[in-house]
Amino acid sequence: MNTSAYLSSLLLACSLSAASTWVPTFNDKPVAPHHLRAIEAALPQTAIIAPEAARRVLVYSATAGYRHASIPTGKLALERLGAATGAYQAIVSDDPANFEAEALNDFDAVVLLSPTQDFFMPPGKQRKEFSKEDWAWLQARHNRLVDNLLAYVEQGGGLVGIHSATDSCYKHKAYGDVMGAYFNGHPWMAGHTVTINVEEPEHALLQPVFGGQSDFRIKDEIYQFKDEPYSREKLRILLSIDVERSDPPHERMPLRRTDGDYAVSWVQGIGKGRVFYSSLGHNHEIYSNPLMLKHYLAGIQFACGDLKADVTPSAKLKMPNVDACCGSEHWQSLFDGETLNGWTQNNGTATYEVRDGVIVGRSVLKSPNSFLCTNKTYGDFELEFEVKCGVINSGVQIRSLQNDDVAKGHVQGPQVEIEHSPGQSGYIYGEAYSGWRSPEPQSKDSKVNAHSVFKNDKWNHYRVLAKGAIIQTWINGKQIADLNDPESYQQFPSGLIGLQVHSHKVAGVEIEWRNIRIREIK
Repeated sequence: MNTSAYLSSLLLACSLSAASTWVPTFNDKPVAPHHLRAIEAALPQTAIIAPEAARRVLVYSATAGYRHASIPTGKLALERLGAATGAYQAIVSDDPANFEAEALNDFDAVVLLSPTQDFFMPPGKQRKEFSKEDWAWLQARHNRLVDNLLAYVEQGGGLVGIHSATDSCYKHKAYGDVMGAYFNGHPWMAGHTVTINVEEPEHALLQPVFGGQSDFRIKDEIYQFKDEPYSREKLRILLSIDVERSDPPHERMPLRRTDGDYAVSWVQGIGKGRVFYSSLGHNHEIYSNPLMLKHYLAGIQFACGDLKADVTPSAKLKMPNVDACCGSEHWQSLFDGETLNGWTQNNGTATYEVRDGVIVGRSVLKSPNSFLCTNKTYGDFELEFEVKCGVINSGVQIRSLQNDDVAKGHVQGPQVEIEHSPGQSGYIYGEAYSGWRSPEPQSKDSKVNAHSVFKNDKWNHYRVLAKGAIIQTWINGKQIADLNDPESYQQFPSGLIGLQVHSHKVAGVEIEWRNIRIREIK
């Protein structure tokens, strides 16, 4: 080897040696004494379930982006939580070497406590401290260690994500799939108080923590998630935000999910492994909240394999979380998920059937509007349902009548509009008696008479409140109609709920409904 080549290889070896010894270090403030005292007072003294073996849990909290001030508090709380309950031994370390394949096998679960960005890498502001070769080596190591973690879970390991674990590894799609979601802002800031629905109070991870309660209030920074990979088709949702009973979101951080689905915590099965995630954990006080410590404990014991729990995705449940999500025992399902019991078809020849737990209506040529109507009538109520449709105009009748002496027997009454965006979905139409009752569709201004809140060809959540002359509607969490209509109320104070399949020029166009429930207001 010539002298020049020898020196180049020597310099490269020295450079890579320096890169290979790099580990994340942080100048965090120590845990404040009052936080320490609060943690000690809040710790549960027993595990949720006795561990099947001595458990070792790695707690990792390195950050390449924003670093939460609460991380030291969280590390201390998780360490003390394991020791106080005997559920696990916490190994608190930010050494990436723990994520080499053989090293990972020493742990029953890994907890990612508020990491950010590519958390095995130096922060971007340190980029200039490394040569091009150094940086490439570090990036290759990062990718390998993330792959190791995902393989570890797939092969039977446990993974727990807390708070900004979803604000990480954006270029590593498989990481997002395993964690369940990617961060998309926090409409509720650290000082906001929110109401959180306990979606399934009897679920194995929820009952031991919340004791059957259906909701709770808490102050913390709350995330919203990107449309993908988050999906109830893959995740079993445990906790979610009740938007209407929470502080208004920050004006500079609007709600971005058109489906109104703001999940907080979930579980899922990945191969032979188990994943638990909770977005709670921004504020120091979360780690001295007795409920939250038990929430984390349940998640860690699930990830370790001691606490067995159903991970069937929420969307695949026959009637997912219907009674649990709003804290009221007065909700009644209008659809049992299997039959059309309690419903009768009026008008038209469109077909209705139950398929995979969903009511499916299908258009028929030369048929007038068809309606699948409840046998029971309702006056003042709150109605919720989910709907998905092809390119067909439709709607849901409320307080409607079917009288052979009126309108040639056609179902009459207020209708909550359903149609593709941009359009008038959610506005109120007077079916077979007056035309539009909501004023917006009659406007010549397209910014007023149409909107795109309805998600075309995807599931949409509707909420309808009818009380006296007031009819209000929401689609995917956004209010659409706020109608005061004494004239309609006088004519239709109570009546049927009806699912419309509109007359159509093409046969076989489908519209689907699921999770239909009602709460009568006395």
